[in-house]
Amino acid sequence: MATYKLYVSGYIEETQQLLVSFSSDDTARDAAEYPSLAFDVVPYGEATTEEIMSMIAKTAPTTTSDIVTQETYTDSSDKAEGLKALVGQTFSYTDEDLFQAEVEEI
Repeated sequence: MATYKLYVSGYIEETQQLLVSFSSDDTARDAAEYPSLAFDVVPYGEATTEEIMSMIAKTAPTTTSDIVTQETYTDSSDKAEGLKALVGQTFSYTDEDLFQAEVEEI
């Protein structure tokens, strides 16, 4: 069972955003040492602060997985060139494009 840590580094009252950093058993550092992500608290409506934190915590597995990927990523000049080629382009996707793979997996 994985353990996730969340560190609240700030609250921006003007934009109603909570700044939260994440770590897990698999990340190299503690949560406070990672950049914070801004979570807009308005969509949580009348939820209590504990409920808001619980809902934000549900993103921890994906967020920390992304951190581990970043920490273990090795650069590829071919990939970098391909990514640079994306700049200035617009992409369109249908619901079918985005969700067909999920339907096929079920």
